[in-house]
Amino acid sequence: MAPRSCRKVSVKIALVRKKYTFHGGAEGFSQMLIDQLAREGHEVHIHAISWEGASPAGSVFFHEVPAFTFNSFLRDLTFALSSRPRVAEGNYDIIQSHDKTLFQDIYRAGDGCHIEWLRQRWMRTGIFGRMSILCNPYHWLILGLERSIFRKHRYRKIIAISELVKGNIIEHYHVPEEDIVVIYNGVDLERFHPANRERFRNEVRMQYDIPETARVFLFVGSGFERKGVRYLIEAAELLDSPVTLLIVGKGPDDKYRDIIKKQRVIFCGPQRQIERYYAAADAFVFPTRYEPFGNVHLEALASGLPVITTRNSGASEIIGEGESGFVVPEPEDSAAIADSMRKLLDDALLRTMGSEARKTAEKFTMTRFVREIMRLYSDIMEEKTARKRSGT
Repeated sequence: MAPRSCRKVSVKIALVRKKYTFHGGAEGFSQMLIDQLAREGHEVHIHAISWEGASPAGSVFFHEVPAFTFNSFLRDLTFALSSRPRVAEGNYDIIQSHDKTLFQDIYRAGDGCHIEWLRQRWMRTGIFGRMSILCNPYHWLILGLERSIFRKHRYRKIIAISELVKGNIIEHYHVPEEDIVVIYNGVDLERFHPANRERFRNEVRMQYDIPETARVFLFVGSGFERKGVRYLIEAAELLDSPVTLLIVGKGPDDKYRDIIKKQRVIFCGPQRQIERYYAAADAFVFPTRYEPFGNVHLEALASGLPVITTRNSGASEIIGEGESGFVVPEPEDSAAIADSMRKLLDDALLRTMGSEARKTAEKFTMTRFVREIMRLYSDIMEEKTARKRSGT
């Protein structure tokens, strides 16, 4: 049967997210979603503690949610409690939350499954690390909110951003499979484009004194421990040929200095114009312990970079093995990461895989993403209307 088309109607949408900022993959993606929904004529209401950047205009409205921001525990608890009455009173067609809150039609599990991340940490840490997990009240709060959403059915539908996340939710909380819809993220194909190399490649390489002929492997992300910066550096050290690592993101670099012996590693800090760094690189490496999806994978692919990642990343599901990138089984397997990096020292293979990377990214447009979102919105609104008519 042909897929049902979505009717072109204006929808009043509430999007709930603690903070809207241009830093970070999740935040930037939320902004792209808002922009695309507004362009298609929908009324978007943002419920957040704060908004960074230009004031919302046109059909986009910002509603400040009061919360105590002294620490993460109080922030997340008070935001979950304060946001509930505000979105409930808004007479919205759709309420979509991107955070662990208590009232929504759609819960988008963009941060994955917290209990799964704790399980991954538990397996990879010693007694002191495990005690830190057990004694941290923030983890207990997030687990409580997560449990409340999934087990008390505080949703009509759940959006999982990968099959990995869908499987985690079913495994840990026994949510019915039909309650979960997998919708992969989209990417800005104009901002992230192979043509950026002509504009930015030499400029960035000159900024960091990187030779034009150097093979550059890029990492982008904050939270170096979870996302595997150590494993990337260890892998690079196993290579006989000289390479340069560009590490972009927020994290402590001093703890990695002791393992840097022969390769050049440049810590660039957080960067707003991240497309410049994709343009300067030859390939992208992301040896993460746990990543629900990771928009950086799509950004790299769209920029024409082959991607090396782990099966612990949801984005590994869209990587064609040996075509647009490589997927290693475990992040700690530095030898396997090094082997994949070594293959990309071949110029011909690098060009071929870079071309395939771009083709892969072109399947994940923001238009496609919003079309799938609107199809889900339409289903939920029809369900609401049917229940209202039947009095259930």
